[in-house]
Amino acid sequence: MNSRKRIIYWSAAAAVIVLTFWFGYFYESAGKAEPEEKVPVEIDSVGVDSIEDTIELTDWVQANRIVDVKSKVAGRIESLEAAGSGYRKLAAGNPAGGRDILTSRVEEGLWVSRNQQLGVIDHDIYAAQVAAAAADLRAKQVELADTTREKERMASLYKQGSGTQQSRDKAVTAAELAQARVAAAKAHLELAEINLRESTIRSPINGVVTKRHIDEGNLISAGSRIVTIADIETVKIVVAAAERYAGIIEAGTPTRIEVDAYPGRVFKADVYSIHPAFDPQTGSMPVEIRLENKELLLRPGMFARVTLITRHKEDVVVISRDVVLGGRIGPYYVYVVEDGVAHKRFVEVGIKQGHRYEITEGLKAGESLVVNGMNYLIDGIGVEVVRIEDIGVR
Repeated sequence: MNSRKRIIYWSAAAAVIVLTFWFGYFYESAGKAEPEEKVPVEIDSVGVDSIEDTIELTDWVQANRIVDVKSKVAGRIESLEAAGSGYRKLAAGNPAGGRDILTSRVEEGLWVSRNQQLGVIDHDIYAAQVAAAAADLRAKQVELADTTREKERMASLYKQGSGTQQSRDKAVTAAELAQARVAAAKAHLELAEINLRESTIRSPINGVVTKRHIDEGNLISAGSRIVTIADIETVKIVVAAAERYAGIIEAGTPTRIEVDAYPGRVFKADVYSIHPAFDPQTGSMPVEIRLENKELLLRPGMFARVTLITRHKEDVVVISRDVVLGGRIGPYYVYVVEDGVAHKRFVEVGIKQGHRYEITEGLKAGESLVVNGMNYLIDGIGVEVVRIEDIGVR
């Protein structure tokens, strides 16, 4: 073998050896399985809790009753003083009844009772009218007694044959007219007594004076407003609910009420009534809520946030809405972990309350739910359970 052939031979042999070793290494490397990468997730055990379906509405606190006390008779306001030694006055410094101010002057903030005297209209003229009516009644009663005796005398004479029927009939008519005049005089006396009583102004309800409309010394006519009294020991809130809630809200539906004046405090009450007619301008349904206000914490004009609780469930599966995926187009789903593997689980969502969802199907209490890292998962992928602070952005 000449030198040229020898060179070609050894070159080919070397190439075969190199290729043999290269293919052998590649085959060995390809045969080795790469270690599976696991997704770090945080899990939490599925639990049960209570959940509510609610409607959030707002409106203003109102007094249960507001009465304008008006004069039934004309005259001069002689006094505006509450009868008695003194009465509590509602003050802004103490919502639960005000400072212990004892006053008899009728003014804003004064607590009054039903039938309590609030003032007097100069009633001299009404007292005089009562006296005149009483005197007229006495005169009419004397006249009636006289005509009655005459009627009896003429009836006796007619019976004995000494009197005529005409005389008897005239005596009977005179007695009947006298009796009618007595009845009229009694009515006039009763009216005069009513006017005299009405010249004393009284409160028709228990409540607080919210407005005094006139001062002492003024001349007023019948129908003039004297004061406005509000019953605030019971207050009400009338919220406007959309028409779609007409079949959901009913009398007795529980509510929670909050006002800015008392942060964190919740007042509880039930729906008192559903007004029968919808508001034609807004198409809304007036819903009235009444609540006891014995501490006088709630005042008319306060802005109230009302939560109506239309459904309440206990001991149901409740999870955070942040861990629930899907729902916009496809079904809702979550991921649960079993033996280090993430499994996609389709679920049915019930009540939604804020950031919490009720799960009615697809998830049971005690299962390991992925609560962080679920956006990087696919069904069947291996996971590594870590703490939330250990999870980084992949």
